[in-house]
Amino acid sequence: MVGFKEAPYAAGMNFDVEEIEPFLNHLSTSILDTGLDQKEIKFIQEKIENTNEHNQLIEFGIFDVTYKGKQSKIRIQAEVDIEDEDKEVVMYIYSSQELVDIIDKEMLKVEEQREF
Repeated sequence: MVGFKEAPYAAGMNFDVEEIEPFLNHLSTSILDTGLDQKEIKFIQEKIENTNEHNQLIEFGIFDVTYKGKQSKIRIQAEVDIEDEDKEVVMYIYSSQELVDIIDKEMLKVEEQREF
């Protein structure tokens, strides 16, 4: 199941494992009115860290969030790629077009910061 009815659009990007938690914290505290709580973020981070299978797609589920005063849902998936000792994560966040556009911009900011 790649998309779902309530959230047909997706933003996706490659992350290093250590970038996941800060990104989700930023999204939940600075972009969304209410986002993922610390327990949910830790769960996602730990599940990714503990994955040892190459090319594994992890489904984290659907989370209730609030953006600009409106209830919304986001669905989070991650594909974990392991090469040698390096672990790379492609994280996908599905939601409404408006929210996906905002999340995509935030992902691009992470990418731009890497260049420095």
